[in-house]
Amino acid sequence: MSLRYSEIKKLKGTIDDYITEKTCHALSLLLNEPIKHKLSMFENNPNSINFHLPSNEIQMCSVRLNGKGDLHIELLYSTKLHHAIKIASKLLGTEVNEIDEMGTSALQEVANILTGSFFNALSENTGFRIDLSTPKFKEGGIQKLLLEPTKDVINITDDVVITEVLLKGTQTGIEIHMLIIQHTEHARKLICSQIKDTIVCKYVDSSNVNKIGERNLEIDALLDEMKIKDKDSKTNTNIKLKKDEEAK
Repeated sequence: MSLRYSEIKKLKGTIDDYITEKTCHALSLLLNEPIKHKLSMFENNPNSINFHLPSNEIQMCSVRLNGKGDLHIELLYSTKLHHAIKIASKLLGTEVNEIDEMGTSALQEVANILTGSFFNALSENTGFRIDLSTPKFKEGGIQKLLLEPTKDVINITDDVVITEVLLKGTQTGIEIHMLIIQHTEHARKLICSQIKDTIVCKYVDSSNVNKIGERNLEIDALLDEMKIKDKDSKTNTNIKLKKDEEAK
């Protein structure tokens, strides 16, 4: 059954809160620049989103993950090749000209951290527990890459909700398309007002043991470490500027 207008509005607000609260902050720390985002939602007809995505003729670098447990959510992160190269260069700390094995690992790590931050926010607000899959890297047209996770969420007669979050670095212009794919019934579970008291059956085929409970401590610890490094870097810069002024 498709979502009512009020449910779509609430779902958009809920996901937007999670992205603002955690995901944009995590990406900002990774790229060392402010991040802005734009959210769009498409329901019932998966093909309708194709008009809003880059053409299949444009080669995209994508990472797919999913979360299964109290909810089933598929995620696909896609970015154009030149943006992927910029991301890999930032994370590896050296200039790269192609997405090789190291570049692929860097992109997978970004997707893993963004997913962990998103599910942290979800779990803190719902108490749901979810198993995260390992990230899988693929290249190709984004519209074709979207078909696989969509088919894993729905049957041909089912309804689907696809949320696109466009994450953009305000300094470098790096863009990442974060696509969140849900069955409408799982979308309802997410926004249900009594969600914390709802007991939901676990999926049997969870992908791995990276379980999200009330918090993902490993993701939080990594982000805290990045904050400290960023703070130390700014402190060292300020000390250098002060010394230069004194020398004058």
